[in-house]
Amino acid sequence: MADSPSFYPSGPHLPFGQSVAMGIGAGAIGVAAMTVSNKLEQLVTGRPNSYVPGHTTGNTFGISRSRTPDGLNHLHHWGMGLITAPVRAIMAYNGVTGPYASFIFMALRLMADEVLEYNAGTTPKPWTLPVMDQTVDLLHKFVFAFVSGYVCDRTIQRVRYFGGDY
Repeated sequence: MADSPSFYPSGPHLPFGQSVAMGIGAGAIGVAAMTVSNKLEQLVTGRPNSYVPGHTTGNTFGISRSRTPDGLNHLHHWGMGLITAPVRAIMAYNGVTGPYASFIFMALRLMADEVLEYNAGTTPKPWTLPVMDQTVDLLHKFVFAFVSGYVCDRTIQRVRYFGGDY
């Protein structure tokens, strides 16, 4: 049985600058989805909030971690999402789309977090963390990367993950 014809897009449907701006919006949508997945996971597992992201932001910018730990956590998550997602938009603009592209982007998002956290002195090397902590981090970065990637692919290249015309 032959494969069906490819639905690979012919080219970006937005100019480069608009694509990058769309990446910022996709990052916001991805962070919102990641926040929802985080709260749902905490309901199931009973895991308390982690303040590593907030401590990282506090240490990086010299802000007292005790003043607004939840605010620093949000600043870290939203900031990292809005800064990194334009890279996924550039990938989509250049035709690097789909789940594989989002998987590659997930690794980039993890790397950005881990480099900041390790250099800020708030976490050990990620492979030395307990397996549950690693699993939770991968789960939430997966949600962020795939939601952001879907938004970028759909708006920049008009890719439909679930079939149909462009």
